Amino acid sequence: MNNASDASAAPLPPTSNHPLRLLRQVLAAPQRYTRPWYFAYLLLGIVTAGMVPVLLPLMMVSVSHQLSSVAYVMGVYDLGLLTSPLWGVLAERHKLYRSLFLGGFLLAAVAIAVFPFMRSLSGWMLAAFALGAGSSGASTIASLLIVDFEPANEWNPRIGILQSFNGAGQVLGLLLAGGFSHGSFSAGLWLAAIFLLPALVLGKVGLPLASLSPHETGKRAHRHHLIDVRALAVFPRINLPSGIGFHLHALNMGGLRRLPFILGTPFGRFLLSWFMLALGVAGFFTYFPLMLAHSYALDSHLSSLVYALAAAVGIALFVLASRWSTQFGAGRVYRFGLWLRLVGFLLLVLAFLVPLSDRIAFAVIGFALIVVAWPILSVSGTALAAQLASFSEGAAMGLFNAALALATVIGAFASGPLMTAFGFWSIAVMGLIGIGFAIVLATDTVPSRTQD
Repeated sequence: MNNASDASAAPLPPTSNHPLRLLRQVLAAPQRYTRPWYFAYLLLGIVTAGMVPVLLPLMMVSVSHQLSSVAYVMGVYDLGLLTSPLWGVLAERHKLYRSLFLGGFLLAAVAIAVFPFMRSLSGWMLAAFALGAGSSGASTIASLLIVDFEPANEWNPRIGILQSFNGAGQVLGLLLAGGFSHGSFSAGLWLAAIFLLPALVLGKVGLPLASLSPHETGKRAHRHHLIDVRALAVFPRINLPSGIGFHLHALNMGGLRRLPFILGTPFGRFLLSWFMLALGVAGFFTYFPLMLAHSYALDSHLSSLVYALAAAVGIALFVLASRWSTQFGAGRVYRFGLWLRLVGFLLLVLAFLVPLSDRIAFAVIGFALIVVAWPILSVSGTALAAQLASFSEGAAMGLFNAALALATVIGAFASGPLMTAFGFWSIAVMGLIGIGFAIVLATDTVPSRTQD
């Protein structure tokens, strides 16, 4: 291990792609990097990152009175998110960017609107898959509308501000969810569906009107694999039951072929660490509004407020975490984020040793730490995936995102039987164990080379 390279403080590189320079670039001329259709993406953030993750579990339990149904429905929602590569392939091969972008919003709106009318697990699972696929499609095409049509030197600032719209939407959506969390679940979901209707109008404004020419296609197609992933990681990404907000680097065969040969390498151990982190917390982010209310006396209105405040703080932490990764090394920052999230879950576990009426302080602090740790983990983890791999960043990011996606799906499905058999405390223990393994596996996450 090369501790010096991990801990050394590197000066700002003289490139506009550095996160801090990138942020200044965007703030200096936001109108240059903003398009009207970005507001449709903000509405998507309000709905899929803020309102649905809180209101959907509450609505299902109020109807079915079976907590385990939440895990299965949210697990199928995660499977719907895995359709992201398919949306990207269809858009680029058949030049259907505009139709698929608007179709994603429409599919998500219809799925949300029909949820309250359904009373069976099979119906909810079908709607959940459609919701995951629709939101995944809209997010994927949004990124491709930038990297396939805009100049390469503007990709980072444009995608950065696009993700900031989504992050702001998440905060607004969580605040709205809190207002509907006292029994008005169906009304809240219908309002969420209505929010996506103006997105169908806003999503048409400023979109590219023509497909790429054959010359441009040959020159620029799939160059999004060359995006500086560390710069993109500065900006907000969703950290919810689905946690899957990485659409630019789909899993590819090049990465899969290398998988057997990297398991014993530092990159392989980091990949297992990332997998265990996602596996451990998947159950918690599937059940958090129900778990916090039933086990910690933290009602869903207050938990939504805590989440919104922590997510707002997290927007600033994306920038700070990038700077810390440059100064102290991404490996150290990643391990710090793991320990921060471990403390959060430890507080949730310790709370079960005190009476229910005294648990709320444990829950507020623990929940806030769990959420606040995400920007630190996202930035440093993305940087490590690029730095530790000895092969292309595109293949490395494919494996990185696949580990997150698969662990989230497995963890969401597994949390249902666990919670049914042992209660909500098992979800907190699941997080504690998963993060504990992630910390052990992350002891060798020092890059062999420094990347600016």
